[in-house]
Amino acid sequence: MIKANPNLFTYVPFPVIDTEADFMRAFYDNADKSFGNSPGDCLYAIFDKVTAGGKENRHSNSAGILSLNTTNPVNAVTEIGVIIFPSFQRTHVATNAIGLMLLWTLNPPSAGGLGLRRVEWRTHAENAASRRAAVRMGFEFEGIARWERVFPRGKVALPVAALEKRNGTNGEHPGRHTANFSIVWDEWDDKRPKVIASIERKR
Repeated sequence: MIKANPNLFTYVPFPVIDTEADFMRAFYDNADKSFGNSPGDCLYAIFDKVTAGGKENRHSNSAGILSLNTTNPVNAVTEIGVIIFPSFQRTHVATNAIGLMLLWTLNPPSAGGLGLRRVEWRTHAENAASRRAAVRMGFEFEGIARWERVFPRGKVALPVAALEKRNGTNGEHPGRHTANFSIVWDEWDDKRPKVIASIERKR
């Protein structure tokens, strides 16, 4: 899927992965420090059970990847990240996957959730589709964090010629501006019915 759809990572600084062993090294052996094994990060596979009679089949209905990033239980905050594979884009999949994750992270423990105070959505400032998805799911735009991170492998990156001149170094990594969105716990009671309605409408 990664090799066949490199455009999925236009706005995502994904590690170079050619084999399953590469994936295991990058995500579980901490070989790539920007993606390595961390207690604050967790990947989830998205399966579209609608297309397979309620069953999971990684060859036919594997629909994408969803992640919780930089989760901090002390501050009760996490960040949602999502990649939907091309054949499942513009379907019910993204709405349902994101909506279910919001219900789990923001609902109180008494309702089966984690009871977090804040769920973030951070995306490349130029990624219009991601920004629209955030707003559609009820996230509030908070602003642009300029030069928020290095962006070594993404296709859309800020040039670094000025940085090289200023810092006097060669090989400066390109960077990105990041658009920040969030949903917080004291607005969740108002937003939850809309999220549930979106999930039900997209089934």
